[in-house]
Amino acid sequence: MACAVKTDQVYVEAMDGKLERDFFRRSALEVAKDIMGKELVRVSEEGKASGTIIEAEAYTGIDDPASHTYGGRRTPRNEPMWGAPGHAYVYMIYGLYHCLNIVCGEEGDPQAVLLRAVLPTSGLELMARRRGTVAGEQTMHRLCNGPGKLCIAFAVGRGLNGSDACGDTLYLKGGGPPGKIVAAPRVGIGYAGEAANWPWRFLVEGHPGVSRRPAGRS
Repeated sequence: MACAVKTDQVYVEAMDGKLERDFFRRSALEVAKDIMGKELVRVSEEGKASGTIIEAEAYTGIDDPASHTYGGRRTPRNEPMWGAPGHAYVYMIYGLYHCLNIVCGEEGDPQAVLLRAVLPTSGLELMARRRGTVAGEQTMHRLCNGPGKLCIAFAVGRGLNGSDACGDTLYLKGGGPPGKIVAAPRVGIGYAGEAANWPWRFLVEGHPGVSRRPAGRS
């Protein structure tokens, strides 16, 4: 089930609209709500790609059984989560796909927001080529409707792990969500016990570009 979410959009934007570090210097729950509708931008040698964030999940760290840093776990893999906010935490799942997270909270308070789905707004042909398909109305909503697909389309790999998400290669810009935001349980964390049911996934209700629609909603 999902529930409607009201957010208080209090954050800092630079003159060019780029989100500054203070935006991420808050709890992952706050950031995950407010990040909806913001624009993810990736600049590479191949060109520039961007898209509107329409789905994200909060992972609040030490007290969150679904978090990689639950119980204070600190490893080479999750080290970026322990660092300064506004940096990328990129890890691999199933040995095949990468996931892009943005570190939140204060340094030493290991929280992060997982970006699950983005609606492409520029660089569609580039993203489609990376995904091995053709850009068009029929494919646009499926280019980035999942964390692994998103990373392929935006050319995000381990090379960006720990990189500054307030820099010039990977960053976010201001914007508002293209619809009503609802909260639902996170995906793929059955191991987390009761935490698997916490409504810490935020998404645009009914949007065809999200990775998975909440149970009970069409």
